Amino acid sequence: MSHVIAPPVGRWSGTASYEGKVDEYTVSFTEDGSVTLETTESTGTGTWSSTGPDTFTYTVKEVFTQDESGGMPAKVLPGAAYVEIHFDARRDGSTFTGTGTAQIRAADGSVIHSTTARTTAHQLPAN
Repeated sequence: MSHVIAPPVGRWSGTASYEGKVDEYTVSFTEDGSVTLETTESTGTGTWSSTGPDTFTYTVKEVFTQDESGGMPAKVLPGAAYVEIHFDARRDGSTFTGTGTAQIRAADGSVIHSTTARTTAHQLPAN
């Protein structure tokens, strides 16, 4: 008899590693397939879906937070409007890991830069 791992519904704290950099984030997955993402410099929304008993995929459109004068965080590439993130992940109890892509896009949707990323997250206690 195989065991079934629960979907990733709940809040998770994690890191995304890419090009020698590491970003911390909090992500929430809801039963209806919605995703919300928060970092110190951005917020995002998207969707997730199960792809197997312990695997899932998610996509998020991450928008950078502007300062009072409309400036973007220092790490944002010139012309960037948002980042489109796609991860394929595997859950193991209260942890998930994944690999995917992050595409930095201009306001018209064109890709400015694309990179491969890895993520690891740990489930946070329910409130």
